[in-house]
Formats: sequence, C-alpha cells, structure tokens
Amino acid sequence: MRPLQLSTYLLVLYGFLLLGEAYYSSSTVYLAFALFTLLLAYFVGRKNRTAVKVALIYAGITLFVSILSLMYGKLGMALDAVISFFIVHDILSYIEMVYKEEKEN
Repeated sequence: MRPLQLSTYLLVLYGFLLLGEAYYSSSTVYLAFALFTLLLAYFVGRKNRTAVKVALIYAGITLFVSILSLMYGKLGMALDAVISFFIVHDILSYIEMVYKEEKEN
C-alpha cells in the first residue's frame, strides 16, 4: 500500500462519520470538524508536510480523548480510538520512511 493511503481513507471515513453526527445532532461544531477532517484528508493525500504534521497531532489528540472516554465507559468511542490509532500508525510509518530516505541522501 502506498504511504499515507490508509491515513487518507481513514480521515475521509472519520470526516463522513462526523458529518453524520452533525446531521443527527444539528451541531455546527461537528460540521466544522467534519469539514476540517475532509480538508485534512485531501492535503494528507497530496503529502503536504504541514498537513501530515497537523493530522498526526489531530489524530493523537483524538486517540487520547477516545481512550479517556473508553475508560469512562462510553463504548461508542471504540471506533474513534481504532481509527485514530491506525492514522497515527500510518503517519509515523511514513515519517520513518521519509527520515530514512533523507538520511541516505
């Protein structure tokens, strides 16, 4: 699989999940985060370095909040935790690959 392809797909999936939540709860905050996530997915797919860094931070914060919510007893946050974990893993693998290529040159 190409680098960052999994992250792009998972960010799009997460964006659509947030769009569904925005529609269900009529919340503009969820809508803003959904649009931010979809925009982030677009730029991560284009391998923009700033977008990759922002996506890593965003997924890390989401993973942390999801794990805290799971400890609190909200089992619905398990999907968010899994999605965020795989996004972080894919981005860190990409960063490791880029670092090795730059070190060789």
